[in-house]
Amino acid sequence: GLTDQNQSKAQLGLGHAYSRAKVKFNVNRVDNMIIQSITLLDQLDKDINTFSMRIREWYGYHFPELIKIITDNYTYACAVHLIKNRKDFSIDRQEELEAITMDSGKTAAVFEAMKTTI
Repeated sequence: GLTDQNQSKAQLGLGHAYSRAKVKFNVNRVDNMIIQSITLLDQLDKDINTFSMRIREWYGYHFPELIKIITDNYTYACAVHLIKNRKDFSIDRQEELEAITMDSGKTAAVFEAMKTTI
């Protein structure tokens, strides 16, 4: 019979053969690859923005002041990952947060906001 491993190899081989055949018959394949790459980049950009807005929205319920302090999406996501629950975050991790924000003023503002937020 056909084992799972052999079936996986057969499917992979068939997929590669099918893909090669599709590429061979495409007369505009260079243009098509460029168009698909641009489309992929556009879609990734949209997805990243959507996910960033969701992170801001969801974490904003927990720590709303952080949205105004850290405006860059990547920096915000890294800070959220480090802080997690603001009530458990200690001043001992200030250097780690400053390495993420690359701004001692923002780091100080985050710690100040942690003290005053509800």
